[in-house]
Amino acid sequence: MSNAWFVPLQTAWSIGSPLVLKLLAALIIFFLGYLIAKGLSWLAATGLKFIRVDVGAKKIGLAAFIEKGDIKKTASDLVGDLLYWIVIFTTVIGVAKILGIPVKASLVLIFAFIGKVFLVAVMLGAGLFLASLTAGIVKVMAVNFGIDGAKTFARTIYYIVVIFALLAVLAELGIKTELIVSKLDVIIGAIGLAAAIAFGLGCKDMAADSLHNLFKGK
Repeated sequence: MSNAWFVPLQTAWSIGSPLVLKLLAALIIFFLGYLIAKGLSWLAATGLKFIRVDVGAKKIGLAAFIEKGDIKKTASDLVGDLLYWIVIFTTVIGVAKILGIPVKASLVLIFAFIGKVFLVAVMLGAGLFLASLTAGIVKVMAVNFGIDGAKTFARTIYYIVVIFALLAVLAELGIKTELIVSKLDVIIGAIGLAAAIAFGLGCKDMAADSLHNLFKGK
């Protein structure tokens, strides 16, 4: 009778024990990785603060750049957080390997996505910078040549460059921009039609004042 109970239990244990041991090992490794990540993050942030890295970040303008992004942490804390997530990411990979989960293909997709996001961010930042620079040059030249509406011209150039930068970003993300470009004539035509209707319905004075203020840059 005892063998009738013992044999099924032994069979169940022989089948389930490897999985149980893997789960326990994975939990232990993840817990240890979490502790190491927290410890290294704290040590890195504390060490950088001790050598006054945050003071240097303020002097070179890095702290102000971080604050513009609505980030409430210092440069030292951000380095600590980066180290924390690197350790956590490495730990998760180790746990996945213990559990027999294939991670190579997923890692390729993750890093490809991160690289694309970084490239898009750089492209967008460069586009905005180029738009501001070009608009500033146009405004200075228009003012020096005595052209009315210098501010309006500069603002128009700014938005044109921004639109092209956005189109480039969308193309990099794999979004077809041909449809958007093909609809620009419709949008411009709709604006022209609205202006014509405004003049035709007796809003000539109002429209004239609006156009005057627009070209004066008010």
